[in-house]
Amino acid sequence: MRASNYRIQITADSVDVECDTPFRSRTSQHSLGVLAIACSLVMLYSGVGHGRNPGIWVILADSRPSSPDFMLNAFGTVFVLVVAVVFFAFGVRYCLPFGERLHCDRSTLTWSKIPWVSFGNHWVERSIPMSEILQASYAIVYKSKGVYGILLDAYGMPWKLFWGIETPEANRILRGLKGLGVKIRQDPEMRESIRETLRDRRAQL
Repeated sequence: MRASNYRIQITADSVDVECDTPFRSRTSQHSLGVLAIACSLVMLYSGVGHGRNPGIWVILADSRPSSPDFMLNAFGTVFVLVVAVVFFAFGVRYCLPFGERLHCDRSTLTWSKIPWVSFGNHWVERSIPMSEILQASYAIVYKSKGVYGILLDAYGMPWKLFWGIETPEANRILRGLKGLGVKIRQDPEMRESIRETLRDRRAQL
């Protein structure tokens, strides 16, 4: 069965969850980072050109500001440079640590995470009294992409935790929170989704 990225420990008085990568494995995370960096370097190298095929940098350098093609060449050069920088930044980020943790007891829920925009091992931590949590559910946390996660409805604004978590792990967390007194909004389709996910994982053995 496919290994889960989540380590979940539930007792009568606490729930502890830890996830160290948003992908299936650290290897796939680092591979994606290396691929993005390689793509950025290829774009920069191809922009230089070689032999009888001058790159966009050479074409721009040889263009005169009064030339009708100057603006087009300038736009192409800036576009390639921006895309290469974005790919490089993505690649570096995916080669660095991710992380998300949850600790909950009967008085306080504490959630900490290494932000996506972080380029180090800096954890951001937030806490909330259990009395302020109205309910918890497995729901969409990113509407435009249809990404599911753990949604906590609290006074003020909702907390969106563990983006991309699958139903078996989400169900365990919700059951643990329920044992600590949190009201859980039940999803009638969750049980079938758990069966399908576990069946898919067994098929990948």
